[in-house]
Amino acid sequence: MQTNASKIAVIPAYNPDSKLLEVIDSLKLHGFTVIVVNDGSDPGFSKVFESASEADMILTHKRNLGKGSALKTGFDYVRRNFTPPYVVATVDADGQHETGNILTVARAAKSNPGTLIIGSRRLGSDAPIRSRSGNFITRKVLHALTPVKVYDTQSGLRAFDSSLIDLMCEIPGERYEYETRVMIELTRRGVPIKEVRIMAVYIGDNSSSHFRTWYDAQRIYRVIFRSAGKRVNK
Repeated sequence: MQTNASKIAVIPAYNPDSKLLEVIDSLKLHGFTVIVVNDGSDPGFSKVFESASEADMILTHKRNLGKGSALKTGFDYVRRNFTPPYVVATVDADGQHETGNILTVARAAKSNPGTLIIGSRRLGSDAPIRSRSGNFITRKVLHALTPVKVYDTQSGLRAFDSSLIDLMCEIPGERYEYETRVMIELTRRGVPIKEVRIMAVYIGDNSSSHFRTWYDAQRIYRVIFRSAGKRVNK
């Protein structure tokens, strides 16, 4: 049976700490329906998920499949169980997306149907160097080789309305490269991407991130270069 909800948050979570519970509580307080995807977390983290009773649904992967797979598991659940119209926001489990920023991107998605909204950070000297350098390099490569013209290429805070839910489920990608594929595929299809300025928040020098610099960056750049090749061959 499908139900109604105006704002839905999808939270991919792998080995989260108690900040996940704070994220859930804050989102519920501001009227979000909250879908958490346990992406094959280690058994030692089961108590965190058991304590996440405020979440409307917790979906579980038996093994770690990656952020892209977790997001699409959440999106598929949403499209099968909720009646449009609604807005979906993707939120990290580590508390680095402030609720005010999440509300900002959700409102922008509601006001701009058929558009992907990205919470865009301007990373200054206070941001971890890994984040600054990674975003800078990826932005330059994307701009040079693909039609994507996005400033904050690595923001996980995004939102879109229900008209895009099927497409978001269909775009390939299992891990962090999924978010890059989304930008490339939507741009190719003429789907607008709009950036909304947000404040950058880093907790503990971003040590909670599960991004593996060499492995995940390699997957992202492989997607970009393959995309460039397809564009040339057309």
